Amino acid sequence: MAFEGISVEALLIVAVLCAIVAFFYSNLGLGGGQLYVPIMVLAFESMEMRDIVPLSLTFAFVTMLSSTATHSSKKLVDFKLGVRLALGGLIGVLGGVLFTLSVDDWIVKSAFVTLLVIVATKMMYDIYRKKKDALVCPTEFTRKRMLAGMGISVLTGLLIGSFGIGGGVVSVPLIIYVFKFEPRKAIGTSALMGAILTPAAFLAYVLDSGAGVTIHYDVALVLAPLIMVMAIIGSRWGLEKLKTRVVKTIFTCGVYLAAAGMIYSLLFQ
Repeated sequence: MAFEGISVEALLIVAVLCAIVAFFYSNLGLGGGQLYVPIMVLAFESMEMRDIVPLSLTFAFVTMLSSTATHSSKKLVDFKLGVRLALGGLIGVLGGVLFTLSVDDWIVKSAFVTLLVIVATKMMYDIYRKKKDALVCPTEFTRKRMLAGMGISVLTGLLIGSFGIGGGVVSVPLIIYVFKFEPRKAIGTSALMGAILTPAAFLAYVLDSGAGVTIHYDVALVLAPLIMVMAIIGSRWGLEKLKTRVVKTIFTCGVYLAAAGMIYSLLFQ
């Protein structure tokens, strides 16, 4: 046994699976927490949800930072909008952390599963209907649109703080549907938001040392570099090879898979 009760075998399994997630999810404007969390819940049986969330935030951060860098190299990140939305999301981050630390573990897991199913179903519906994506990205936004965007960005921060995800499950649809961005630039801008908000959420867990949260720095230091490398490779490959419809389909299947894993954890562990 090593890493405070975590077996080497479990660590290797998580490393391989999380590296695969990073490779694909860096193409989606997501941090990958939708899968990082259930992977660790199933593999690290000695950890509680509140201990897993900071680890997932670390992995989500390096994934979204890598995605931001590669999308920015193709001019697919709106830095002005992304930073403004992230500032609104900081309010939600604090609320999300307090939620996770103040309720029972099964409630957090159940809420997370519900979120996953809703998001995946919405994406599947859009794929089935062959909904057309925007082809251009506006540069100016009405006050009403910005207020709507800031409100949803607070929800994005809430999800990040609560579930250890990058928030892209909300911010990507937000930027596509509210701000009328074409999907690839929405993905890059969402990645920027996540790269700002995930370290803020991680810091909140670190500072709240009296809440009984264990920060597994050893696991983070071992796995984060691998995940970052795979995210860079995956996002570069995806920008060149993957069509938007394929990216959406991968995302949807991955989220349904994550929901199934969390349901299994709730029922049998």
